[in-house]
Amino acid sequence: MLQVVGMVEGLAILTSVELGKCVLDQVLDLGKPVLESYVQDFFRDCLDSGMARAKASTLKQPMAEAIGFFMQRFIKELQFNDIPDTSIDHHYSGAIKKFVQDQAVRPILGKAFETGCKKIDYDQLAQIWTDQYQDSGWQFPAEEFDWRGVAKEYVVQVKAIIKADADLRGILTADLIEDIAYNTAQLSPGFDIETYRASLQASYGYLKLYTLDSTDRADIIKLWNIFIEQTVRAALPPTRYDLPLDIKRQLQAESRLDDDFTAEAFEYYRHDYFQQPVRKVLEAVANSPWAVILGDPGSGKSSLLQYLALEWVEGSTDTLPLLIELREFALAESASFLDFLHRGRGVDWQFDQQQLHQHLLDSPTLVMFDGLDEIFDRATQSAVIDDIIRFAQQYPQARVLITSRIVGYNPDRLQHSGFRHFTIQPLDTDEIHEFIDRWYNLSMGSDPDRERLKQRLKDAIANSKAIQNLADNLLLLTMMAILNRRQELPRDRADLYDQASRVLLYHWDVDHKRLQLPMDAIGRREKQEMLRAIAYDMQAGEDGLKGNLISADRLTQILTNYLRDQGFSEPREKANRLIQQLRERNFILCYRGADTYGFMHRTFLEYFCAIEIVHRFEKQRNLTFEQLRDEVFGQHYQDETWHEVLRLVCGAIDLQFTDKLVEHLSKNSFEPYLSHLFLAADCISDMQHSALKDKLAIELIDDLKREIDNIYYFTGNMGMLHSLVSAQIPHAIVKTVSQIGKTNPKTLEWLKEVAINFTYFDARGEAIHQIFSNWSNVPNAQEFLNNISLNDPDKQLREWVQKKLKELKMENAS
Repeated sequence: MLQVVGMVEGLAILTSVELGKCVLDQVLDLGKPVLESYVQDFFRDCLDSGMARAKASTLKQPMAEAIGFFMQRFIKELQFNDIPDTSIDHHYSGAIKKFVQDQAVRPILGKAFETGCKKIDYDQLAQIWTDQYQDSGWQFPAEEFDWRGVAKEYVVQVKAIIKADADLRGILTADLIEDIAYNTAQLSPGFDIETYRASLQASYGYLKLYTLDSTDRADIIKLWNIFIEQTVRAALPPTRYDLPLDIKRQLQAESRLDDDFTAEAFEYYRHDYFQQPVRKVLEAVANSPWAVILGDPGSGKSSLLQYLALEWVEGSTDTLPLLIELREFALAESASFLDFLHRGRGVDWQFDQQQLHQHLLDSPTLVMFDGLDEIFDRATQSAVIDDIIRFAQQYPQARVLITSRIVGYNPDRLQHSGFRHFTIQPLDTDEIHEFIDRWYNLSMGSDPDRERLKQRLKDAIANSKAIQNLADNLLLLTMMAILNRRQELPRDRADLYDQASRVLLYHWDVDHKRLQLPMDAIGRREKQEMLRAIAYDMQAGEDGLKGNLISADRLTQILTNYLRDQGFSEPREKANRLIQQLRERNFILCYRGADTYGFMHRTFLEYFCAIEIVHRFEKQRNLTFEQLRDEVFGQHYQDETWHEVLRLVCGAIDLQFTDKLVEHLSKNSFEPYLSHLFLAADCISDMQHSALKDKLAIELIDDLKREIDNIYYFTGNMGMLHSLVSAQIPHAIVKTVSQIGKTNPKTLEWLKEVAINFTYFDARGEAIHQIFSNWSNVPNAQEFLNNISLNDPDKQLREWVQKKLKELKMENAS
């Protein structure tokens, strides 16, 4: 095989078993006596484990699989450092074969098979390679070659090889039983259920909001009281197929997507997904012995598991819950889940594993594995999946629940093992409102501002598309609730985006050790600056902001340039490492497939693009006002995908420049009709309160009032009039005037006139809705609304106003 297709391609296409056979036949190629000697050398340092007692015939296949993986990973590291495949086949293939046969290398690789081995001596491997096998003419990347990473992944793969081999697994189990017996004889943590109950209450009873806002009254908000039960669909999400056309073609060319996967096929998957009924999550998991919960970051996956644990704490169920955070499990490198719960760090409480083993066999238990996506290393994640499947099979009394992000999740092995999949749905309007009501009731008690803040946040979500895009995510909605107490949304939504980005950037883990950087070298400021540069570059692409897409090559170039400008050594290598982490850990910027990336939420693309424009205009001063007006606004004001960016820019720059930009927008009409005035109004809404803002608002309101008068007294083509009305232009004018004229007493009187005199129901209804929203506590407004409810000639409108007045009365009474 290797001689036919070359080492690079040959090793890449083989399965684990095929890889082992190939290594035995073509890499080692040893006769039986010599092979037995090789096996003895390989396992020489495993004398303290059962491996040393096994026969060579048992060990040779798993040994060969391990050597094959080491060679694969060695070649992958060469490729990662831009060594061409032709050079690897021509120069390195023979040296790698000799390297793994080296008498000094054998026992180092074999050490990974020892029970409890966590690492092998990669420094010694590097020294042997450098001294005996490295040729100065090959341009081997000595400084960049990640021996530690190669060795770490090798050790993880060896564990997976052991667990996949029945004979070796038996040896490992025997070793563990001896180890357990010894350790439990020394010290047992016992099986104290009541203390465990108190520990769970302490760990999960209250929301942990310190990463969102250290100033909020986090101590009074209990998860048990605030929890909003999510809805799920019993299906895998179709988003893994929701890709731009060019990416689909590339995936098909790489055989990573079926050639016949057409737009029609995607629509079929989408239709099939949405045909699945929406169910409440607690009912869904209660009826599923083994289940996987999928959801986006911040959708409430961890909160769900914590709530299920609290059900036992609160006495709602007798089923004992066990919650394992898989990231902690992977870091602890425990031999098993029971070993982790017995003595692992990062657990809520430690249990004697012999007693826990018996409890799992005898009694119903809920075992929850949180954050499969938190295990970044693919080989480790694969081994953990195998562990979970075996655990579920070993303890049939236990219900098993796993959580993971959607992006990057591969369902095959768990699905084939009988796990059902549920996907968390975005919060709908009722769920959003229920959360807001509960949040402010719990955090503000009888504070007189409580109802006003509730309504302000609900209105901000209803009236701002950009905020709507974030509000269906539980984490970001929580941040809105916190921010809304001290800042006005949607006007101050740039602060919301900043706070949200801070939280999400907190979770963008930079592996400083692997990048050979001080721990504080790449902090929040550096991350934000990189994302600003990426967003600004994306808006200049072929599809602009609409595309939300950037190629890996372009992303590498941007990060390399940034790191070089900041004075980092080896900037390209560090850029590649950062991008590799982005592929494994998606929060703000995520991998989209086919070597392309995009922002997880489009809102963050718009935000980072806007603050980069502001930075270039105000701080760097390499963008003049004329360029801002003519190139940024002048070239994009007719593109709706740019409107949020333009609004954010207007809200951030000095008022004197916003004044000129709004004036520029007001005088440049574009399609659809009056949209230039609506955009100008949006920009005014985002300005800080000032006399200049009031002046601009009055001028624009006058323009809009003239437009609605033109419609009311229209005498031209009736078809055009009907098209304006059907496009809800009068409705939009009323809403816009109300929003930017809240502080002007004349606005209320004008709304009353529209409500009484205007011909079309939509405009009249919107005028009354705005009076309810903004002036319901003004005495003459209440009198006006009462009069409408009794005397308006339109019955439908009368009944609607009567209903709203009744709701308002009940609200005031509470």
